[in-house]
Amino acid sequence: MSIPLRELIEKHAGGVVGGWDNLKAVIPGGSSTPMIPKSVCDDVAMDFDALVSVKTGLGTAAVIVMNKQADVIRCISRLIEFYKHESCGQCTPCREGMGWMNKIMKRFVEGNAAPDEIDMIEELSYQIEGHTICALGDGAAWPVQGLVRHFRSDILERIEKYREEQQKKAFA
Repeated sequence: MSIPLRELIEKHAGGVVGGWDNLKAVIPGGSSTPMIPKSVCDDVAMDFDALVSVKTGLGTAAVIVMNKQADVIRCISRLIEFYKHESCGQCTPCREGMGWMNKIMKRFVEGNAAPDEIDMIEELSYQIEGHTICALGDGAAWPVQGLVRHFRSDILERIEKYREEQQKKAFA
């Protein structure tokens, strides 16, 4: 506990493929905790209080490291697909919300989404968080919140790129 995240990754886990400067993001507490960007990873310690202060958590401490070659949007989409599959369907926020989040995340991966869907999925995640019988809803909501909090610009860039490609196809 309290080891700097950077030291944990570089000294004890073999480092980031391509070196520390190639780091994009880390999910510090397993798949159900919000990701943090490299700028936060540079200085944060792996303990409960330090991670909560940067709006993530220690969770299971199963550190997931993503370098710049990782598509963070696709990574979170895949997690949401997993959580949708794992939902038992008993709670309406989870049963319905997981389906909606999964559909929106798939559109984000492709870029075929509207910019206002970013705020929509964030609000949806807050409607799921804390409103389910078990912790699966929270665990599914937090990765989306981390993505939107730290990588909104990546999502917007993907949407804009998709729109430009569609316009080129329309005029070709």
